[in-house]
Amino acid sequence: MARNPEKKRCKARSKQRDEQCKNWAKPGWDVCRFHGASGGAPHRNTNAVKTGEHQTIWMDALTPEQQEVLDRVNLEPLEQVNQSIKLYAWREREIMLKIARIESGLTEKQRRVLQERLTIKDPVQVHNDKSGQTKTVAISREELVTTEIEETEYRAIDDILHLQDALTRVTDKKLRAVEMKHKLLSGINPETVNVQQYLEALGAVAEEAWRDEE
Repeated sequence: MARNPEKKRCKARSKQRDEQCKNWAKPGWDVCRFHGASGGAPHRNTNAVKTGEHQTIWMDALTPEQQEVLDRVNLEPLEQVNQSIKLYAWREREIMLKIARIESGLTEKQRRVLQERLTIKDPVQVHNDKSGQTKTVAISREELVTTEIEETEYRAIDDILHLQDALTRVTDKKLRAVEMKHKLLSGINPETVNVQQYLEALGAVAEEAWRDEE
């Protein structure tokens, strides 16, 4: 009988020869330390998640609060489209307000202040009682002095161009969502309907609403 009956071989196999690894698996793992059992982040961790846009979601790994939020999501197609339209419209307005602020002169500015410790000589008059003469003596002292101030405008043109590109992408997504809503309400084949006039009319109404809010 083996000393440790739970001890097992690594399950990893060679891709070229299809031979199983002969090393012992790390306790609690199915593979040895050379095939992924050398530590690091645990399985299904989210350490590499930045924005969450492409995050893989495992239902059994969600917290109770996350599962509750997920259960409240309305899966009706029309409701999903309505939420998308509202989100894109809000993003459009935010981007347009940023562009307006930049164009009106309310731009971000960078300020660089250079300070140096300089030796300053102050003239001091000293009176000699014996000779009765007064002479001027320079007394040195160190002081932190601002020697240069530079203020520049922060990429106003580049920011406007980036915002305009973003606005175009968001508007395109919103129009696609509006088109999908029209198709769902019409109950006709989505491939045959032409809603270009409807989209243009909606865009005019949206622009008028934004002007009223400004």
